[in-house]
Amino acid sequence: MLTLLETMPINNCVLSNGIRLITEPIVATKAVAIGFWFSSGSRDEGEGEFGITHYAEHLLFKGSDSQSAFDIARFFDRIGGYVNAFTEREMVCVHCCIPGMYTEEALEVLIHMIWNASFHENDIEVERSVIISEILASQDDPDEMGMDRAISLIYPGNAYSRPIAGTEADIMSLSAEKLREFYELRFKNIRPLVSIAGNFNSITAKAKISRISFDRTDNSPLPENNKLLWQPGVFFPRSVFKQSQVYLSYPMTGGRTSRDWFSWAIINAIIGDTVSSRLNQSLRERKGLCYSVFSFFVFNRDSAFWMAATNVPPEKTYETVDTLLSEIDEIRKINFNRREFDEAKTHLIGELLLSEEDTENRMKRLARQFFLNGSVFDIDGFIQTLNEIGFNEVNLLLKDSLIDTKRSLVLYTGKKESREMEKKWKSNFLPKRAL
Repeated sequence: MLTLLETMPINNCVLSNGIRLITEPIVATKAVAIGFWFSSGSRDEGEGEFGITHYAEHLLFKGSDSQSAFDIARFFDRIGGYVNAFTEREMVCVHCCIPGMYTEEALEVLIHMIWNASFHENDIEVERSVIISEILASQDDPDEMGMDRAISLIYPGNAYSRPIAGTEADIMSLSAEKLREFYELRFKNIRPLVSIAGNFNSITAKAKISRISFDRTDNSPLPENNKLLWQPGVFFPRSVFKQSQVYLSYPMTGGRTSRDWFSWAIINAIIGDTVSSRLNQSLRERKGLCYSVFSFFVFNRDSAFWMAATNVPPEKTYETVDTLLSEIDEIRKINFNRREFDEAKTHLIGELLLSEEDTENRMKRLARQFFLNGSVFDIDGFIQTLNEIGFNEVNLLLKDSLIDTKRSLVLYTGKKESREMEKKWKSNFLPKRAL
């Protein structure tokens, strides 16, 4: 019988300045993780702005009139902590992990670097070179290039499907004035969600964050984006890499409740997210087709999808895809069995229990839960919701989602392999598009 882990209450409130603060006190740790989350990302960039969100995020670390980039780095290094940030398609997060005794000082540094960034001309030009180097490095990464191409084919023509960091040409076209204007609009005058997990003084933290002020109260709306429209089919984008990258995706049905999220977590664990999963056992262990295969699912603002991915030698591409599709077909016809369903649940609970040792993980979980549907719950709520999900419920969701006519199959491979794939699959799939 599963037992619940005792946890401290989670606090979720909106401060007087409009910032939402979600905290999870943890007495049995000496660490604290803090995250400032901005609900706009690369998807929200307009024409002439591609890559600007990620660029501006970098410049937050370059200092202000009262603290230099070295001062920021030295503070976190001195206390044995770290500070970082990431830009996604629909949000940006600036975060740190520190010993709890330095929470107040860390908040001061974070708040100052986010709301008082200088964006000096020299810093902008230095970071321009850094970002271009980052973009060029990603172009040498077959996984990153392949994933970007797969996303661009799933949601063609939408802002969501552009590379998050932009292209080299995009970055070269962004002026210092444009970056400063974007910073004022998308960072300095946006009320973030703040999530904190660990051992800290909640009264002091709340007071610090409450003192953040904003120049304007009428935040400009995000640019209009076309609704994400799913594009099924079989696609053969050309690759210069030695291996073929295979991406099989389906749009997810259901809603945005916590129950929907956990149902997909169960499905994902059984199909491809664990070593004992169907795809790992079939593609790697039994047939030796690949070094690794994995799957994941994504909830966006207005859509959701599940994807399986693997890299294989070119000569094994057809057998890999044939095996991959056969596994999915078998799952839809026969359903999951009770053993793997139950074990997926215990896997997810065990995974969460282990991740609870990591304050950064807990801080991020708080924010991502809220962005999903506005709800936040602790580990007891997690286990309760998971245990309420029924066996037949998951199998029905599976059948409703993994439908042949809705799937997107992207083979990022060489020209020769693309031609061979098209010949072999003349009548097996939806109309093909060579790209």
